[in-house]
Amino acid sequence: MEAEKAAHGSGHHANDNLLQIIAAKEKELEMQLAAARAEAAALVAAARAEAERIAREGQEQATRLIREYQERISAATARIQREAEARAATEVEALRRQATARAQAAVRTVVERVIKG
Repeated sequence: MEAEKAAHGSGHHANDNLLQIIAAKEKELEMQLAAARAEAAALVAAARAEAERIAREGQEQATRLIREYQERISAATARIQREAEARAATEVEALRRQATARAQAAVRTVVERVIKG
């Protein structure tokens, strides 16, 4: 009977030891899981910050490009307007010369008819 108690006692001790090993391993795994979660959270935060930086830079670049194109469009519009105004002024001057020449020709015709009578 003593032998049974001794065998049973050492088995109980082995079970306690096994439970301690399992508990220690479980604690180690929980710590590893917590570290992995913290690392994942840090990676997500870094990725989010990088994405926000890229989006901000993209927005700034888009704003810059829009401003540049608006300036180019304004300059082109002003140039086209100046060219159109110059052409119009040239045409107006040509029309004035034609009108003056026609008026003078009309006056000569009237004078000739009045004199010839």
